[in-house]
Amino acid sequence: MRVIDLEDLDAIKEAVVVLNELKVVSANRSGERYGFRTGKSLISIFSCKEMDRIVGSIQEKKDFSLETEAYFFELQSKRFVSFHFLPRKSLLVVNDLTEEKKLNEAKLDFVMAVSHELFTPLSASKANLFLLKDLEKDPEKFEILDKIDRSLNRMETIIRQLKLLTMIQLGLYELKMERVPVREVLERSLDDLYEKIVSKKIRVKLSVNVETVETDRFVFYTILKNLLSNAVKYSYPESEVEVSISEEKLAVKDQGIGIKEEEKERIFERFYRGSEAPKMAPGSGLGLSIVKHLCDMMGYKLEFKSRWLVGSEFTVWFR
Repeated sequence: MRVIDLEDLDAIKEAVVVLNELKVVSANRSGERYGFRTGKSLISIFSCKEMDRIVGSIQEKKDFSLETEAYFFELQSKRFVSFHFLPRKSLLVVNDLTEEKKLNEAKLDFVMAVSHELFTPLSASKANLFLLKDLEKDPEKFEILDKIDRSLNRMETIIRQLKLLTMIQLGLYELKMERVPVREVLERSLDDLYEKIVSKKIRVKLSVNVETVETDRFVFYTILKNLLSNAVKYSYPESEVEVSISEEKLAVKDQGIGIKEEEKERIFERFYRGSEAPKMAPGSGLGLSIVKHLCDMMGYKLEFKSRWLVGSEFTVWFR
């Protein structure tokens, strides 16, 4: 077989190894650091629970990619790595993800811990507020308590959204694919937003051309609910919101304030809200970011078009 010169790859952090069957022919500098030296067999370099799959795929010259924890004898330590084998060139690429994994775990631990610490006093405050509202007879004081209640609800929503977004970004959400009844999920979303829709006298026009779609129920509900909430929140009073769902796509169109041209590239960022958004309605700036990450996770294509002071339309293509 032709030996590939790996000198040009010495500067990259990934271990790049040329194999002949299960033996090392050559490796770049990173590969040698892991113990991939000429003539050595893979089973003498590292061990992991996926070893049989790795060996079998290389022997059968099958492309494979996997992430696993492996013990490298040269390093005398366990590392969390990704393996990718390119059979045409007999190349094995090993990428050390240990520090990234530790960082992600620390990020998750932090978000979960903070969420827990915030939920405890928040739940107590909501319980006490419920009692106060139940006892209060003065309309003006009741209105003040009601405003506090709405603020606490917004805080609870932000905490839950932040937890969800973190889990999605770290790939910790497990998809459950099924045929999901569209109208059932749509009605639930509209029920959740009923008070906002009624208070602004929004007309909701529905066009549903499919009974079920192949998706994850929670993902579908969360995308639909966030897009609907966004449309209602930034629509003018007594305007119309259109929702259309088919086998190929989900679209939500509003007659609201729209998005300024210079702000369009930032609308999917966490906590970002347009310059005029706070004047229209309170919000966390997490809704569209969650939609974007869920679409990426599902392999959906998310598009939007918007005209300032005219309205916006968001379209999610399922295929």
